[in-house]
Amino acid sequence: MIRCDRVIVERGGGMVVDRVSLDIAPGETLAVVGRSGAGKSSLLAAIAGGLPFRGGDVVVAGHSLRRDGDAARAVMGYLPGSLPPRPGVRADEFLGLFATAAGLHGRGLTAAVGRALDWAGLAGRGDTRIDELCAGQARRLLIARAILHAPAVLVLDDPLAGLDPEERAAVERLVGDMHIAGGTVIAAIDDAVVPECFTHLAWMDHGRVLRHDRLVFSSFAPGRHWRFRIRCPGAAEAAARTVARLASCCADHEGACEAIDADSVDILLAVPGLAAAEVVRALVRADIGVESFAPHPAWTAQLIAGAPPPPG
Repeated sequence: MIRCDRVIVERGGGMVVDRVSLDIAPGETLAVVGRSGAGKSSLLAAIAGGLPFRGGDVVVAGHSLRRDGDAARAVMGYLPGSLPPRPGVRADEFLGLFATAAGLHGRGLTAAVGRALDWAGLAGRGDTRIDELCAGQARRLLIARAILHAPAVLVLDDPLAGLDPEERAAVERLVGDMHIAGGTVIAAIDDAVVPECFTHLAWMDHGRVLRHDRLVFSSFAPGRHWRFRIRCPGAAEAAARTVARLASCCADHEGACEAIDADSVDILLAVPGLAAAEVVRALVRADIGVESFAPHPAWTAQLIAGAPPPPG
């Protein structure tokens, strides 16, 4: 559905997207993560046709942005990083202008604007000026604009920013519904905590995609060390001593295994290497109850930040 072929984007005299190639299939929902300045937003803007690229091409649903940009943009909905300043413009006018540009008219336009206002939490409040909206409402209005014409492809720049838990859940449902319907989503996720509604992950750094694979920890884990948190209510000190004795634990690395409070232990592990099952078995044999065992912080955040170096 989306194919990036050695895309190059320059901004401010520097290369911000460096020969990126990606294939994103129908039904694939791709989260793009990376440090600030990695090139995520520039890549998405180029895919959406909002930023010119110096080299390569983007093909969306068979339409080349270079040769048939209007057709490519017609099948996409784009969420930019922020709401453009439109002093005095009402929410329904804002959506109506986009609907008209998307080719909607008459009852179809009215119905689409009504659905979008409802999705944005502004049902019956279309006369609200967009410069009076709070951050969450403005974000939802922008997302509503992106989906107003029922596009097959969504390009979302940090869609969860500024949203409360209920609003985040609505966006996650939207992405999940696109996956089920065979649509395609590419989204930049700035905080690197990637919701389960995404099927794939692309890791960017310095304008390049370093890895693109399914959103599965095991696909990105080999060759690195990762921090995990074990919840052992009331038994963290005993759990830390038990885990530290395991030969394959990184026990000779400072901070590799330590109780952080009465209930929790943080450990540093190589994966594959010391499997979670081995740790849990050792704790069970020591009569220590395990409530949970998971990467902490989220493994996607550790991927970006750089997991601690291996011992020695």
